[in-house]
Amino acid sequence: MAERSKAHDWKSCRVNSPPGFESLPFRRFLIFTPRSAVPARSWLVLAACALLVLAFAPAQYFGRQQDDLLYYLGARALASGRYCLETSPGCPPLAMINPGWPMILAPLAMITDRPAAFQAFAALLLAVAPLAAWAWLRSRFDETTALLGAALTASSPLLLGQSGVPMSEAPFLLVLIALIAAAQTGRAAAAGALGAALILLRTAGAAALPAAVIPFLIARRPNKVATAALPPLAAYGLWSAWSWSRTRGIDKISLLATTYHGGALFKTSTVAVANARYYASTWGECFLPARLADGPLPLAVGAALGALAAAGLVRALRRRRDDPAAWTVLGFVVLHALWGWQYERYLLPLIPLLIWALAEGLGRAAKPALAALLALQLGAQTLPRLGRPSPYSRPELERTYAWLSDRPRPALLASAENVRDGWYAELPNVALPDEESPEAFAARLKDERVSYVLRQDALDVGLTADPGSSLRRGLEHAYGYLNDARLFRKVHEEPAERAEIYAPL
Repeated sequence: MAERSKAHDWKSCRVNSPPGFESLPFRRFLIFTPRSAVPARSWLVLAACALLVLAFAPAQYFGRQQDDLLYYLGARALASGRYCLETSPGCPPLAMINPGWPMILAPLAMITDRPAAFQAFAALLLAVAPLAAWAWLRSRFDETTALLGAALTASSPLLLGQSGVPMSEAPFLLVLIALIAAAQTGRAAAAGALGAALILLRTAGAAALPAAVIPFLIARRPNKVATAALPPLAAYGLWSAWSWSRTRGIDKISLLATTYHGGALFKTSTVAVANARYYASTWGECFLPARLADGPLPLAVGAALGALAAAGLVRALRRRRDDPAAWTVLGFVVLHALWGWQYERYLLPLIPLLIWALAEGLGRAAKPALAALLALQLGAQTLPRLGRPSPYSRPELERTYAWLSDRPRPALLASAENVRDGWYAELPNVALPDEESPEAFAARLKDERVSYVLRQDALDVGLTADPGSSLRRGLEHAYGYLNDARLFRKVHEEPAERAEIYAPL
């Protein structure tokens, strides 16, 4: 109990570092850990965690999620002094992705444009996540609990599934932990700077802003409230102003409006319930064999873990009502209750926080329970996948891309996932237009001088209410227009890939 009591004494934390290191000006932005020396076993466990993450890289082929390709292209554009999509005619502005991650990648883009270098960098950055989780959890719990949390983080299939993928979740996780550490030690300037970094990495960083501000609000420190709140607000304002000046829109606000177009109140509750089921099942699957991934069992496991985590939040807030970790979790609960998209990777930055809340809810049973969960996760998910080829190692439309890449140039491709499809087809590309009639659709494609239109059936766009969404309806309308023989001709199909290619007449 003495060890646990000391771990909760946030003010007594410092960086374990060589003499003289604490005088460096940037040390205040690092994650604080307790004064006690780090045992040798901890370094061994943390090294194993990092190696485990690296062993799964690359977990997916480059560009599978399209956003990773957009970040890469954004970095290349920044390295050349602009911020636009160079694979589309006219280099349209990249207003759909926040510039924080491309800014981090830009120096690498100045050295090389090989995707493998970006995958390696992403894997190395993600390998730091277990260390960051341990460093922060060590300020909350004893050493063993912190190590269990690090191991659960490193072995999570949610994290390993993104190893070597140049997405923004890895830097987001690291900055999020640093923000919580800054807020819990009363460093308003650091919290404000890190909040701005979160917003520039992903607009979802807004969910963590209560953690940066509420401790100072409760303490009635208006100066520190302003210091913590103004940088992220300024960062979002500047990014939104730039986006509006280039596109007359703000991407995430437009997406949210699309989700709730009509029947907003009803859809809000529908999205919240559907997302709760999805994320509870996703978390529950981490501790079950693949053969049990379908059905009610993952949902039951995830719901039980969620209930324990909720109890942990209540306990943490009763102990300290300005606890920034608790407010961060609550902020993301609200975000994912409203946001109309579902992806497993959305949970990745929250893994250390979920483990913390779970440990809080378990109380004295935390160590044996976390050890049991670790054994289940390793045995059911992690070790069976270790050393085996990733199911996402090759593009799903590989044969379709090969056919397109052999077409005479110049040619322009239009598709729903145009950036990814154009990258592998080695063709400049545009998105499918949104038009109300086959004639207008065809005319728009002709105006843009599109040579080929790719249709991919069963395309998962990640929407919560997918079948009834305006995005899905627009996609189905576009695919329906391609059946008009007066306007389009089918020039190729790959039944095994559920893909067809059309040419405008």
